[in-house]
Amino acid sequence: MLRRIVITLFLYVLVATPVHAVEVTPMVITFSPYDSVRTPFSLVYNQLPRDIAFDIQVYEVDFDPTGNSEPKLIPVDDAPLWVFPPSLYLKAGKSQRIQFRWVGKNIPSVDKTYQVSLIEQPIANLPIEKKSKLTILLDVNLIVHLDQAALSPDLRVGKTYIKGDTIFAKVINNGAGAGRLSDYDIEVKDGSIEVENIAKQQLKSQGYDVFFPPNSAMLVKIPISDSIKKNKKNKLTLELME
Repeated sequence: MLRRIVITLFLYVLVATPVHAVEVTPMVITFSPYDSVRTPFSLVYNQLPRDIAFDIQVYEVDFDPTGNSEPKLIPVDDAPLWVFPPSLYLKAGKSQRIQFRWVGKNIPSVDKTYQVSLIEQPIANLPIEKKSKLTILLDVNLIVHLDQAALSPDLRVGKTYIKGDTIFAKVINNGAGAGRLSDYDIEVKDGSIEVENIAKQQLKSQGYDVFFPPNSAMLVKIPISDSIKKNKKNKLTLELME
């Protein structure tokens, strides 16, 4: 009997913890299509007590402009994102690099995001003593962001509301470039009065960040203190400041 476990990284969270069975470092890659000198890579380490084999599939991630539905994965057979090797065979305790490069003839007009899926395949010639009636197959997903310095995000804070001790805000990116919450200072305002300032990288240092793809909307969650919530006189709003 075969069962499959999917190890993935939720797209808006950039801070990842290692996978216990198969460790991939890093799980998020960002590079420029113009960079012909540096070859970005991830290291895949097999921590299992058995050999493991993966086929690799590349998907383009299609984000919902409204932010009301999950991103769609579009399989790309002849991908402009080059991934090498196209398959992996790792013995127990061994590791190997996966390299990435942009080989498309044209440069996209917007920043792109791809999911690179390592899909485990059964190994037919394993010795009988290493086989079991139940085989658990793993899918490991990496995220690759194509980033162009010439393209910029254009962020606007939309609908905002409070639930518990958290401000929820939908942030719309109308720009051709991607952005990240950690690139901005966050001002929490009570009407026109600033009641809290969250510095760049502060939330990321606590394990939280949000990725804003081009032409998309993402939900942001900002913690607030009880005193701010109790003493507010107007609707609390957020402003993102570069």
